[in-house]
Amino acid sequence: MERIKELARQLAERFGTADPFALCAALDITVLPVGLPPGVRGFYGCVHGARILYLNGALEENERRTVCAHELGHHFLHRGLNRLFMDRNTCMVANKYENEAHRFAVDLLYDDADLRECAEWSDEQVARWMGVPLPLARYRRSTVPPLPGDKNPF
Repeated sequence: MERIKELARQLAERFGTADPFALCAALDITVLPVGLPPGVRGFYGCVHGARILYLNGALEENERRTVCAHELGHHFLHRGLNRLFMDRNTCMVANKYENEAHRFAVDLLYDDADLRECAEWSDEQVARWMGVPLPLARYRRSTVPPLPGDKNPF
């Protein structure tokens, strides 16, 4: 888990931004808002060497940002894996990869300082603010180290 947070931090530091759309542009990943079937928020793939991140065009701005960061996580963490192939032809559990991409997204989008500012909030409030499920907000809060001399803010 720490490796995912560290990867997100290094990426934001290297490119001077945690904005997933700016990172895609810097990495020459094309982001295409398209019509996708209900329940499909986005997916990442390579077509003839072109890296393409497909986003459901019906998503609201904050959700597009989160899904873009999630798919960017697949780019860095799961290159070469094909989720559709895995689901249809193997017994591999794809949830592991989805959870890692979820964690990458919140690690990229919300730095420790952001979460320290809402230390007094409940987990439910933080989840609503982040626009993510409660377990994901709890995960991200659990990775915030205390400042020197402070107790863990959570």
